[in-house]
Amino acid sequence: MVASYFCRKCGKIYPPNEYLEIRYCKDCGALLFKDPDCKPPIKTEADLKNLVKEFFPYSNFRLFQFDAIKFTYEVMMEGRIGLLCSPCGTGKSISVLTAFFAARKVNPNLGRLLVLTRTKNQLEIYSRELKNIKDICGVSFVASIFKSKKEMCPQVHEDPKISGINYRDFLYYCRGLKSGLFGNTCEYYNRVYDGWRSSRLALKIVDKIKGMGSAMPEEVYELCSDYGLCPYEITRILARHADIIVGNYNYMLVDAIRGSILGRAGIKTREINCIFDEAHSLPYYAAGILSDELSSKSVKIARKEIETFHIDDYGLLEALREVMVDLGKRTYKIYGAEVEHLIEKDTLVNALTRKLTVNAEKFKEIVSELADKGEDVRQKRVELGKSPVSYLSHCAEFILDWLNNNGASYVRYVKVEVGRNGKKRVKLGIRCLDPSFSASVINELRSAVLMSGTLWNPDYYVDVLGINRTRCRSLELPSPFPAENRLIIVDKSVTTKFEKRSKLQWKRVATHLTKIVQVSMGRVAVYVPSYEVMQEVATEATWTLPTLFEEKSTKISDVLDFLKKYDQCIVFGVARGKISEGVDMTEGGKSMLSAVIIVGLPFPKKTELQTALYKYFREKFGKKAIEYANTIPCLNALAQSAGRLIRSPEDRGVVIMMDGRAAGRFKRNLPADWQKEMKAYFKIEKILDAIEKFMQRG
Repeated sequence: MVASYFCRKCGKIYPPNEYLEIRYCKDCGALLFKDPDCKPPIKTEADLKNLVKEFFPYSNFRLFQFDAIKFTYEVMMEGRIGLLCSPCGTGKSISVLTAFFAARKVNPNLGRLLVLTRTKNQLEIYSRELKNIKDICGVSFVASIFKSKKEMCPQVHEDPKISGINYRDFLYYCRGLKSGLFGNTCEYYNRVYDGWRSSRLALKIVDKIKGMGSAMPEEVYELCSDYGLCPYEITRILARHADIIVGNYNYMLVDAIRGSILGRAGIKTREINCIFDEAHSLPYYAAGILSDELSSKSVKIARKEIETFHIDDYGLLEALREVMVDLGKRTYKIYGAEVEHLIEKDTLVNALTRKLTVNAEKFKEIVSELADKGEDVRQKRVELGKSPVSYLSHCAEFILDWLNNNGASYVRYVKVEVGRNGKKRVKLGIRCLDPSFSASVINELRSAVLMSGTLWNPDYYVDVLGINRTRCRSLELPSPFPAENRLIIVDKSVTTKFEKRSKLQWKRVATHLTKIVQVSMGRVAVYVPSYEVMQEVATEATWTLPTLFEEKSTKISDVLDFLKKYDQCIVFGVARGKISEGVDMTEGGKSMLSAVIIVGLPFPKKTELQTALYKYFREKFGKKAIEYANTIPCLNALAQSAGRLIRSPEDRGVVIMMDGRAAGRFKRNLPADWQKEMKAYFKIEKILDAIEKFMQRG
């Protein structure tokens, strides 16, 4: 019998008629491949190591790095979905790239690699590693590396009126400019295309970039600028020829962007091998794609727009302002600031229709008409030489989403924010509770690897993201760093548990915190569950060290500059905030921190929104609801905060959890190495003694 389909993992062969029914090997579950493309399977680990070394640009593997490469290789070869928990220091980026090239050599029809990152820093890491593979290993490939369309736009760099607008308005402007909506068209875009085809000049530049293999986005930008071409469009054309595409999560999770980038490049989802980096944030990100907010400030500016451009809004914006103010006053009186109060869809709609004296159908017509008029505002502003924004458009689009997003998976809320000047701002919000609405597309991929240093609970990600469990494999690797380089302590005498919060509790926290900072000998990062807790602790604090308090406007560059300026200082941040996740507080590859102090367990705040999430998960996941809605988000925030400390094998430092609950039942949720290393004390003197002894050993 001539085999038509073949399992590379175990070597079993299948005839075509049987393949059409099963597609996966009956013996080992691996994806089957067409016989002409088959090569002998990798039989031993030594065979795989020899293969991998062809594409690995460094002389030695880090501790546990080959395990990550092998896992990713097998996931890609078998067409599975892998969840890889690989701590900082294992070299995840180069591992998955190496695994792809190794798998592609064995199976030339493996398909393309799509690497999705959450931050610009991660994108640049992949760009550098691809260059290393090309330069050191001599591997031939084409990579298409995307920054955001706004970052790659020459007009943004030339025109300050465009550079200051938000991303949503930029996309509207870009689309309108290409279509000639604003009179003039985009000269950079026009040079890329000749009608519906790519221009000769564009193809010439694409060929030049293809020869470079892996060009950094900045290199593509400079090259395109020399010829007056749009770097984003050139990168998009390059994607048709690319073996590897690097971008952000939206390239897979947002239907319109997936179609614009991958669809136009002729790339089918089932042909893609995808890497989701920092995947611990994927559930929140996936749900956030389908969520939105509207502030009273936006409504105020929209009212000025209709006055300036003489637009009849039928009284909608004034009615909306009045309703938002009324809802905001009631919410603030009962719940205070920064707390989401859930309301029904009809609470807003009925209030607006009463004020406008129209029925629901007429109301929707008015809103749709104003959405169109909002685009007219954008056009008129451009004609006047102003920035291409339209707050009227934003208000109308938000109300349409409010009307159309139905079902138990969506909730609506009102909250009040208080600015630094004490001024209150009301916000209406729409929150999607179900990440699987956008993330379940992962099941359509040829293979996928979700990886993070803190992917501690694989079942959570499989369930919440709606991933096909039968295709899943998971691997959790231990930390590659010496255990003696890290001291983990729990202060059992304090807590931020809501029922036990008091002036006395905050005073004790601040007193202990001051003493711990004094013996930690260096730069210390302190993370608290919320801005409210930060304020309470800071009010009672007595330390004199330079301190940077995170605010919503704080930039990561501000934090890094602050740490470099002072040898002894404190960075005060919020768990799940911008300076607790995905930021390297390093200099020369080494951590600048001597300690990370986590004040309280960072459970999600007990709000109506959090209760709605729990109820939704209870309907969907039963007994797992409390774990999925509360415990795992807390663990992720804890792990990410602590992860700022040890970034290299030479780093040493202390992790202090200031909450007695961490040494109780909660301890069972932590990784085995945390449980083993953890030391819990009730007396502050013992904590200080343990820290001093640890520091002296260094």
